[in-house]
Amino acid sequence: MNALALRPNTDMVLQKPVDYLTHDEFESLKRACQIQYERSKQTENARWIRDRDSLLMSLMWVTGARITDCLSFSDSQINVKERSITFVVKKRKVKKNFFDTGNPFVHTIHLDNETMFEIMEYTRMWNVKGLLFPSRKDSGKPLTRQAINKKLDVLTELIGMRHIHPHSYRHGTAMYLMGQGVPGYAISFRLAHSSTKITMDTYARMDSNAERNIIEAMGVKLR
Repeated sequence: MNALALRPNTDMVLQKPVDYLTHDEFESLKRACQIQYERSKQTENARWIRDRDSLLMSLMWVTGARITDCLSFSDSQINVKERSITFVVKKRKVKKNFFDTGNPFVHTIHLDNETMFEIMEYTRMWNVKGLLFPSRKDSGKPLTRQAINKKLDVLTELIGMRHIHPHSYRHGTAMYLMGQGVPGYAISFRLAHSSTKITMDTYARMDSNAERNIIEAMGVKLR
C-alpha cells in the first residue's frame, strides 16, 4: 500500500482520516443480506429483497457512485459486451471553459466479471426491466435514500457491526483503490470528481492501516 506516492508534496500524515467502509465490512454487509433472508419466512418476495439488496451493496462498492446515482441505475445502463455501466452523475454538469453548461454529466466506468455476473443473474432471475432497485418488486419507483439508511441500520445491527452511512461506501471504494496502488487520477475518474485535487484532498491521507502496510512492505522491523 504505497499511499504516500500518490501525494508526495503534501503533509498527508496530519490529515484527519475520513470515515470509510473497509473491504471486510463490505463483505460482511453482503453476508448480512443472506442472514436476514434466512431469518425471515423465506418467501419469494424475501428472496427478491435479498438479491436486490445484495446487488445494491455490490454496485455501491464497485462503482463508488453516490447513493442517489446508484438508486437510479437501470438495466438499460448496463453494457454486457463492454462490461460497463453508464449513468448520469446528478451532482455534476458538463463544463466548458470552466463554466457549467447545464448539460447532464454522463459517466461510464467498467465493471468486473463477478459484478457483471451478479447483475446478469439478478436481472434474469427476477425478469428486471428498468430500475434495478425499485422500492417494491415491479413498482417502478426507486428505493429512497431514507430507506437505505434504515436498511443499513438493520443489517449492521443484525451482525453487530458499527453504524454505516451510505457515503461510507464511496469513501471505502476510494480508500481501497488507493490501498491497492491505483493512481489518484484513475480513482478521481471513477468517482467522477471534477478534479484530481478533490480526490487527493479527500482521500490521500495516512491512517494506521496505511502506516502498517507501508512499514511491513518495506520489511522494516520495529524491534
